[in-house]
Amino acid sequence: MAALGADPTVVSDETRAAIEQNAGVRLHEVDPEVLSFVVEASRKCGNDHFKRGEYQKAAESYSQAIAGRPDDFTLFGNRSAAYLALGRASDALLDASKAVLVSKSCGTPWAKGYYRLGCALERLERFDQATEAFSEGLALEPQNARLADKRDKCAGLAEDAKNARVREEGTARRDLVLKLREARRAEVQLQMQNQYKQAMQSPNFEMEDFDWRPTFFPSSRLRRRGERSSTDSSYVAAVAGYCRRLFDLESPRRDLGLLSQGGLLGAYEAALAAALKEQPGAHVLVLGSGSCVLGLMALRCGARRVTCAFRTPSLRRMASVAARENLEDPSRITLLESPVEECVVEDRADVVVTDWFDHTVLGLGVIPSLEAAASRLARPGAKVVPQRVAVRAAIAELRIAKVSGFDLSYLNAYRWHPGHDRCDLSRELAQGSETYRLASDSFVACEVDLQQRLDAFAGGSGAGVEEAGENGERPEWEAEERVEAVASEDCVANAVAFWMEIHFGGGGAPVTTWPGHPAALSQGWPSAGHLGQAVSYFDEVPLSAGDALEVSVFVGRDRLLFHLPGRASRPRHACVPAWHYDMLLDSSRNDAYEGAIRRCVESRRAFASAAKITALDVGAGSGLLSMLAARAGADAVVAVEVSQHMCDVGEECVVMNGFAHKVLFLNRDARRMDVSRKPDGTPPDMEDKADIMVYEVFDSGLIGEGALHLVAAARARLLKPNASIIPCAARVYCAPISIRVASAAGFDFGQLNRYSWRPDYVGVELESIPGDWEALADPVEVFSFDFYEHEANMAPAEKRIEFAIKKDGVVSAFAFWFDLQLDEEEWLSTSPYGQKGRTWQQAVQRVEEICVQAGSGLPVVARHDTYGISFDLDDSMVDRGDLSSGVPLWDPVWKVSYDRATE
Repeated sequence: MAALGADPTVVSDETRAAIEQNAGVRLHEVDPEVLSFVVEASRKCGNDHFKRGEYQKAAESYSQAIAGRPDDFTLFGNRSAAYLALGRASDALLDASKAVLVSKSCGTPWAKGYYRLGCALERLERFDQATEAFSEGLALEPQNARLADKRDKCAGLAEDAKNARVREEGTARRDLVLKLREARRAEVQLQMQNQYKQAMQSPNFEMEDFDWRPTFFPSSRLRRRGERSSTDSSYVAAVAGYCRRLFDLESPRRDLGLLSQGGLLGAYEAALAAALKEQPGAHVLVLGSGSCVLGLMALRCGARRVTCAFRTPSLRRMASVAARENLEDPSRITLLESPVEECVVEDRADVVVTDWFDHTVLGLGVIPSLEAAASRLARPGAKVVPQRVAVRAAIAELRIAKVSGFDLSYLNAYRWHPGHDRCDLSRELAQGSETYRLASDSFVACEVDLQQRLDAFAGGSGAGVEEAGENGERPEWEAEERVEAVASEDCVANAVAFWMEIHFGGGGAPVTTWPGHPAALSQGWPSAGHLGQAVSYFDEVPLSAGDALEVSVFVGRDRLLFHLPGRASRPRHACVPAWHYDMLLDSSRNDAYEGAIRRCVESRRAFASAAKITALDVGAGSGLLSMLAARAGADAVVAVEVSQHMCDVGEECVVMNGFAHKVLFLNRDARRMDVSRKPDGTPPDMEDKADIMVYEVFDSGLIGEGALHLVAAARARLLKPNASIIPCAARVYCAPISIRVASAAGFDFGQLNRYSWRPDYVGVELESIPGDWEALADPVEVFSFDFYEHEANMAPAEKRIEFAIKKDGVVSAFAFWFDLQLDEEEWLSTSPYGQKGRTWQQAVQRVEEICVQAGSGLPVVARHDTYGISFDLDDSMVDRGDLSSGVPLWDPVWKVSYDRATE
């Protein structure tokens, strides 16, 4: 047996000695000239055999030559070629490696040796190493075409092999994802069965039905919507009625947004003035605008009479408040009590003005309302304000890719919307991610001529509009436009982004609903930014720069639809809300958490190097914090997520990123978990208590998602006594602010602030609307939470504070925010005065308006019930009636409707 480490490319010393003894000749005693002659003869013989295809004999001849001249690297190269021809790739690799090594030791690196080495590696399908060998040979002979061709070929094969490995690994991981998902489903069913057994009951549904989730087929939007679903099904009718009630309750607050759009109001007034100049003393019909601002402007421009129709009763009530505040004789404006489809007036209108637009363009029913007005309320030839709407669109890529070094692209399958998702395109495109961008120039998707629609239906003719069918139904789609959008760069498109340009005629600039668009910015167009922009999602389409993507734009009476003809669309089951993507792209939040987790793991490892470190991630969501903990060195991570489909999402991300061996996803409510076996025999949720708890379950008001309860439950049952908690503490700050409508277009709308009230605080990104609010006092700290003191945190608390008012004004709300302490070094703040990411907004709680003066004090009571924070005026210190602005906290009729809808 050859000695360990012996060179397999040459004859061993033992073999050489045996051959010399058998032949009776010692090689070192042979005349060098004779030895050289024998070596060259063997080389020539080997070359001849190789040319004739006698590769075995060639290898033997080269071996004889090598025995006489073991330092000749060309002989090893030749034998490598012979071995390779014989299919002995491993032997060929040894000889080629020896040829390269010997040539380098001789100071004459041999390019052909690298060629032989690359060929052997290629045969062994070690393409990366083969490419490297050919590249080194090219460095010696840059003009060698064979080396260049081989290098390029192996580089391509290496890339193909890498992609194949990735696909194989991806397939294996996806199989694991499905198996884990099935196991979790079975576990949930087992828990349900045990609960029914304990209660000695049985479910009134099949257990499999618990896993059923509605399936949405995007292609179904192309079909006609059935009328039976809304009339035959009592359940559908009840849901539809409830949705209409919610729309009625929310519509007043939405309509208040119009009052902040000075450019849009100016365009309306200019168009009304032009129309009334042509028809002095005309009758104006207003469709929409619960603030009544359009009706008031019409009277100021010289209208003889104004009639207003509304979408909901709450809007009519709000308009009556505005009319009483701004008119000595409110009867000059007639507020119709019935929907426009049911109204008839004796004196038909000469001018029709509407603001029934939203981000979906036609979703508020402006077309059916114009048709109804044309047949019952407007004269033939009546003028419409605005005249037409152009819908501009662009192909967009709005996708998650790499986040903190992890591939979270699997979340993109959950980014969709059954209709059109409202968004702020300027905000989305400023995410700082290469996969958030417009991928084409904007194009006109369609135009809706409102004047033409009114003229077509004037007097009930309906001319110019597609006729109804035999059954009296109109076609679902009245027009279809096909547009080719050309990609401006390489991308993976997954949406059409669109917005409106509202044209009022008279040669004026259009009003845009995307004020951040370059054309609008450069030309100074007035804005209707309160309507927002929209995106319509489709399945991902890879595009190269210059590729054309055909988009069909269907235009109906009450909606638009963007569709990619000839492309399949996958069914959808669940979606991830838009705010979750903002949170994942908040690099400041992610970096702060990563730093705190890494320091915690390193610290615990330093004090207990042999101990196993287990981390608990509560509210795991996409699994990002779990993967950060695993990457930081935690030996095991238990990720807990109460939402089933978010658990599916997070588990997929974890497995596909290669952390399945460290991270275990549990579809649980952490407040009901334990490390002990349960009374019904169910195994414990965790094998052992955790050393680290990491969590991010904070809303804009800090504790609204139950953070205090989750920490308390974990401290009691899931964490070791010395466990670390990330974050570890928080401080809440508050300031009284004035965020209200005072006046617009020269009219007083202060009384309409009563429609802004909601019982709970709402999230508002105050730093993005600096002109819409004003702080009337410096912020003060109201609550401080040490999350290690979980028992104290679980007791509701009340605190009296006093704000030092620094300027005169009307306090209409309290804004509060928090500073979050992750560890001794890292803090995150949601203050509107600092630099923060987009994960959190500030919390704004509306209160009854009070007037304050600079230099005075404002006594306030701050409370928290462990689930939310609230503020109110301290009635024991001040008379609320003396400070009242005269605006009630809410409209009593609206409040009754709200209570009925939420009871």
